[in-house]
Amino acid sequence: MTRTNRTRRRSGVVTATMVVLAGLAGPGGALAGPAASASASVSAPAAAPAAVAEDPQGDGRLVVSYDPGETEADGQAEAFLEDRQVLEDVADYATARIALPQDIPLRAASCGEANAYWDPDTQSITLCYELIEELDPLFAAQNTTGTPDEQSEAVAQDLVGFTNGTLLHELGHGLVDLYHLPITGREEDAVDQLAMLLLADDVEHKAYAVSTINAWAALASAEEEGQRPIEAYADQHSLDAQRYYNWVCWLYGSAPDEYADVVETAQSPDGVLPEDRAQQCPAEFQSINESWSTLLRPYLKV
Repeated sequence: MTRTNRTRRRSGVVTATMVVLAGLAGPGGALAGPAASASASVSAPAAAPAAVAEDPQGDGRLVVSYDPGETEADGQAEAFLEDRQVLEDVADYATARIALPQDIPLRAASCGEANAYWDPDTQSITLCYELIEELDPLFAAQNTTGTPDEQSEAVAQDLVGFTNGTLLHELGHGLVDLYHLPITGREEDAVDQLAMLLLADDVEHKAYAVSTINAWAALASAEEEGQRPIEAYADQHSLDAQRYYNWVCWLYGSAPDEYADVVETAQSPDGVLPEDRAQQCPAEFQSINESWSTLLRPYLKV
């Protein structure tokens, strides 16, 4: 989101999903190669390879900083992010793939609300410590198997994964702004698609995509349990449940064989993606891949 919009602070949906998606992270790639072959019930057309620019325009980088947390909880979130070098890893991953026209501050800070945003005035990305604090108990409620240490590490990995997805989403806003990219439809949906494409680029980051999906599940469930204010329906984002199903579809579409279990069928009754939607997902992923590859062609490094 851009600075003018607040992150909706409610939560997740479909308990079965969290079980199905746990541990799924197959090989694949986006913005750079063909889509994986489809499962028996779905025919996936190969995605056209992205054309890497011979001389990518822009030599900027994401410049990471951490503001001191203003509360004890914020300080703990700051320490978590710094100790695991979460922002540094996002910066390295993104700038290795996409040329930036200038240095872009990537800042973690206390904001007084759970949020993350691209600020078009300062041309910077901010991750609020409060967002980490809000998601921590939601992920803890999902990760209840194993030893306490194993559960704690699973929560930490999910927080890292969702932070990757969130910051790549905000970087998408920055790219649209700085490169004046023509976007049809809702920009929030478009940059969600870019974040998924970037996370689908290797095994580790596909696991981060799963964490992002599980976060939308948790946030959508909380929405269902609480009273949703009417102004939430005017938010520029899709509802959390919609974002959840979109991300499941796109991840499945990137590699149907790897993620076949997410589709609800007679053979997989615990699947969470309706079969009629799943049939469209490989082509949907291909279309997203081709669209963003075209938009970013002058700036792609790999």
